[in-house]
Amino acid sequence: MSGRDRARSCLILLIFISACFMLPEKSFCLPGNKVASIAFDKNSTAETVAVFLTKPFDPEPFVLHSPERIVIDIADAFIPGVRIDKNTDADIVTSVTVAQNRKDTVRVVLHIAQNLLYHYSITQTADQNKPGFKIAVFHPPQGKNIKNNANQVLEKTRTNDPSDDLDDKKTAPAAPQKKSYDPDESLFLFEDTSGADIFEKTGSGKKGGGLTLSGIVQIRASMDTKKNDHIENKTHLKSRILLESRYKKTARVSVLSDYLYFGNDNETDEYNLDLHEAVFFHNNNFIDFSMGKQIIRWGKADLISPVDTINPTDAREFILPDYAETKQPVWMADLKLLFDTFTLEAIFIPVFEKAELDYFGTDWAVFSHLKKEIAASPVPENIKHYFNRLAVDEQDPDTEAEWGFRFATTIQNWDLGLSWHHTTEDLPYFSSFPVKNIHVDGTLNREDLEKSLKTAVFTDENIMVEFPRTNILGCEFETTLSGFGIRGEAAWYENQSLLTASLTSSKNTTFTYTLGADYTTKSNIYLNIQFTHQYISGYTPDILYFKRNNYSLSGEISRDIFMDWLEASMLYSISLSDNSWYLSPRITHTYVTNLDLVLGVDIFSGDGDTWLGRFSDNDQLFIDISYRF
Repeated sequence: MSGRDRARSCLILLIFISACFMLPEKSFCLPGNKVASIAFDKNSTAETVAVFLTKPFDPEPFVLHSPERIVIDIADAFIPGVRIDKNTDADIVTSVTVAQNRKDTVRVVLHIAQNLLYHYSITQTADQNKPGFKIAVFHPPQGKNIKNNANQVLEKTRTNDPSDDLDDKKTAPAAPQKKSYDPDESLFLFEDTSGADIFEKTGSGKKGGGLTLSGIVQIRASMDTKKNDHIENKTHLKSRILLESRYKKTARVSVLSDYLYFGNDNETDEYNLDLHEAVFFHNNNFIDFSMGKQIIRWGKADLISPVDTINPTDAREFILPDYAETKQPVWMADLKLLFDTFTLEAIFIPVFEKAELDYFGTDWAVFSHLKKEIAASPVPENIKHYFNRLAVDEQDPDTEAEWGFRFATTIQNWDLGLSWHHTTEDLPYFSSFPVKNIHVDGTLNREDLEKSLKTAVFTDENIMVEFPRTNILGCEFETTLSGFGIRGEAAWYENQSLLTASLTSSKNTTFTYTLGADYTTKSNIYLNIQFTHQYISGYTPDILYFKRNNYSLSGEISRDIFMDWLEASMLYSISLSDNSWYLSPRITHTYVTNLDLVLGVDIFSGDGDTWLGRFSDNDQLFIDISYRF
């Protein structure tokens, strides 16, 4: 990147930070109270929901029927997001939902299991440093019978709450964490009338017999911000439509329509219509079992997760999409055995699925625009023709099945996990490249290629790609500390494929750990930071893009700049080892129900032979449109 381009990028960031994060708090016009977190606790006497706020509040609950719900409206309050959903799988309180009912009112809803007698009590939290309230819902008293096959509220009181000993440190979840769109969560129109059920699933507004329909439509359009003299894609369009149907808690089926277009130089497009997920669920107090095409997440980290290796990724757009969106469902069985103090999990994947990526022809492809760059260079015509005919032969692994085991437990305020994954690498291992005796620096630009071809030996072969077996041992933790959410992961890879200067791969044992923290300040600034260190054993200097030790920072900074529906944020990924970085300042507008509009810039910087800097000519302005129904 030139000095002028770097100065331009720094100016953009300086203006963004000054405008969004240095304004006085009074400019944000937020309500006076904020929902900090929610917690759920279950014992032999009651099921208790604790709502922690920044200021005390005296709740006045009311009950809605068909389905049965206990509702509390918190006046002059907001949540630092749009919605919190917590599934409990308990006997009485099956789930808890917290959302912005009106611009100055937060609604808390306890969803009650059908056909049960119950009563509840309300108390204030005992810790003055954690103001809020607790709702304890009691099991049916002995000797009472169900009447008319319907829920009956037997009693409600504001005293004698058996949950006064609810341990906040034990039950409070990690600090609020920014997440990508999850198909299990939906956003709905928030009515101003307290009697309406604002939390009913809407999939076309239809729900009957336990069957629900929902979906999301996403469109991303971008254009390059710079004019360059080399081959590149100057425009980009992505359309993604996900339709999902659920039947109670028993089954989920979804279909994905995906269209990806890169324009101008090397114009390409690709369309896929596939079965996305098809999952059957069975659970009780001891077993949690799912089988079918699905996504299973291991690990606790946000953006870089070395333990999250079960599902392959869609790498066609590098790191631009949301992390959750890149995960591809695979056919598998997942079994969890639920004990009182720990959980044992086993997965089995019978058929191998590779990561989705492009080898040639896009800005983000493995070999970028190599063929077009050769065609535009002053090399002999026979060499241009040779490179144009290059093809990739992918060899399926001899053994496709993979499996893994995970142990998880909670000790006081610490969620801990250990895992082993016996798997096949879903990213390619280049066992052979047809052009021998070359040495590139990773930029794959025209000048570098012309220099390497002077000593090249051309063979009558294709590019050979394999997918080797490997073992991955992982550990993870998550906790809260003085308002901070703290999490971390570490993973040892027996073999990891790394591209070298000969455009073939080497197999190296690697160890990667990441430590992260997030925090929301009193002025509603959300801070997320993650430090990652990767160590490559058996390192050789011909490995491209990485050093023996690689250190990086990644995360997000955000703040609501008008109520809860206009947010300024910045995603970042900074390599401390080679001074390359990626920054994405953006504005998100969510005022229209279920509709998210995002306007932002993707900025890359660094030398052309670094992991992030090789895309320094691909800065782009983008707009994302998402509609959920």
